[in-house]
Amino acid sequence: MLGFVAGALNGLIAIGGGIIITPGLVVYGRTTPQIAVGTSLATVVVLSSAAFLMHASFAGLGLDASAVVTVILAGVAGAQLGGWILARLTARWMLLMFSAFILFMSVRLLIQALGIETGFEPSQTEWQGAAPWWAYPAIGFSSGVMSGMFGVGGGGLVLLGFAVLFGMPVREGIPLALLVNVTNALAGCIRHSRAGRVLWGEVRRMTPAALLGIALGTALAIWLPPDGLRIVFGAFFLFMSVHVARQAITRTRKPLTGLP
Repeated sequence: MLGFVAGALNGLIAIGGGIIITPGLVVYGRTTPQIAVGTSLATVVVLSSAAFLMHASFAGLGLDASAVVTVILAGVAGAQLGGWILARLTARWMLLMFSAFILFMSVRLLIQALGIETGFEPSQTEWQGAAPWWAYPAIGFSSGVMSGMFGVGGGGLVLLGFAVLFGMPVREGIPLALLVNVTNALAGCIRHSRAGRVLWGEVRRMTPAALLGIALGTALAIWLPPDGLRIVFGAFFLFMSVHVARQAITRTRKPLTGLP
């Protein structure tokens, strides 16, 4: 079940699945958090790679190769800064800041998808096939910083940024988001694997069901109308903002350890 749900999230809205796999392994698999994170990262690499190949075969990359490379490299640099910030800040305030950011972005995306007039929307929210040149390093770097600070996959944040700020269709941005998920998770996966914190048997067991989930999620992503997919994507991040805020409120003051 963990693999199927994670695969469906990958195929539908390019969410790596760590938010499902990590707590699932801890609660039901009775693994340590470190092993759960390592195994989750390895699974994310496998699932996001498969979902990327499936989506790219239908929609292409969505951006030209130079833009993709820029986003990925900027994300890697941002993740280093995020890790540096992580060691110097406390959990509660950073979780609240993250929750506020994704709440704002998800609400903006839902407003756009539902066609609600607020008077505060930018004059151009329709995707023109490309964003300004500065947007690729800026969004890549910003998502990398948040990924390093909060331990979340950067792909969804990259897609959220392009969708909200420049009107990129969610379906068109999914391949880019999946590719970012792969590159971000791969570095962590290698580190955990060398330390013996990856249960490769669990990865193999989850993969068949996950592939079915990816196929179903991809089919839904292709079938849903663009605004319908925006609503699903925005609703997921709206749920995440509430979940993170609850975590922040119930935490005591201590160093931030990241989110699965």
